[in-house]
Amino acid sequence: MAPTSTATLEGPVTRTLTAARSMLVTRGRWRFPALGYTLRGLKTLPAPVREPVFDLMRQRVGAALPEFGDALRFMEAAQGVPDSRLWQRRLLLDRPHLGGVSTREIVRDEGGRLRARLYLPPQDAPPPTAALVWAHGGAFLMGDLEAPEAHRVAIETAAAGIPVLSVDYRWCLNGVHYPLPLDDLLTAWHWAVDHADEMGVEASRLHLGGASAGACLAASAILRLRDSGGPMPASQVLAYPVLEGTLPPASPEVAAVLEPLQLLTDDLIGGMFANWAGDASWDDPYVSPGLGDPAGLPPTFVLTCGHDSLRRSSEPYAAKLAAAGVPVWHEVLPTATHAPFARLGEDDGEYALWRLRTWVAGGPAGMGA
Repeated sequence: MAPTSTATLEGPVTRTLTAARSMLVTRGRWRFPALGYTLRGLKTLPAPVREPVFDLMRQRVGAALPEFGDALRFMEAAQGVPDSRLWQRRLLLDRPHLGGVSTREIVRDEGGRLRARLYLPPQDAPPPTAALVWAHGGAFLMGDLEAPEAHRVAIETAAAGIPVLSVDYRWCLNGVHYPLPLDDLLTAWHWAVDHADEMGVEASRLHLGGASAGACLAASAILRLRDSGGPMPASQVLAYPVLEGTLPPASPEVAAVLEPLQLLTDDLIGGMFANWAGDASWDDPYVSPGLGDPAGLPPTFVLTCGHDSLRRSSEPYAAKLAAAGVPVWHEVLPTATHAPFARLGEDDGEYALWRLRTWVAGGPAGMGA
């Protein structure tokens, strides 16, 4: 049978996605799990059909679910939203030098769940001087190793000579809550420390970071490591992080920027944290690391998006770290919306990737240069 082209599928899929958007804004909670079960069925299609369908979904479905509870019902029924690998193939065609990066799947369950992918620089690259353990975002509900916020960050960083361990932690679906995703990230961190030689660096040169919800997990993991006397990272990288369930109020200047925009609402963020926390208290600093004591934390790079509700979380945290004497490099992308790492080929995403690599390779001195 001839392979199915994206052009062939575009008409029917576009009509399906248009109907899906209409379904999502129609009242009736049953519609969200119904659409989720439909998506679960699509995942059983043969790869030549499935991949173009999900590629179109990634590009065209931009409407946010109206309430977090609806998003949760949809995701639990769908059992996760997959990401097509077609964009990865296009990325390699556009940037063939990325083909020199080698990858290896790390899957172990002895002593803790571990799902991660190791990205190593091209063989002709200079010996690395630093490596990164990275956690993608996704509201604790979605995202995986194939998503741009995971794969693109990892492969672009490794191509620049910095090995990356990209971590796939459990979603907060169907009864999974704190601390399980955090435990997954800590398991991956300890694997990296124990196998730093496989990444080509000393364990003291490992950095730990993440984006959005992944940044929350990274910040929480580092608090746990500090409090338990565990091996600390050389630095933490927090890209557009959500660090607490109740965001501090915006300053008048920030409010003037955010209020006209349609952004993540406080109710959505509160629902996300309630689901992430489970039975734990939101005041627990391992749940809401923005509330934790910053003493003794490693140097920190905080990347903030100017057109993002979560700047109400990242900006106060950067100031709190600096007040405690933690070396901080806080950078604001003034007009960027949430998740530039997920936007392929756009200027803010390219810039953010460059700054991440610059920080891991050279720290504050490199950022200033």
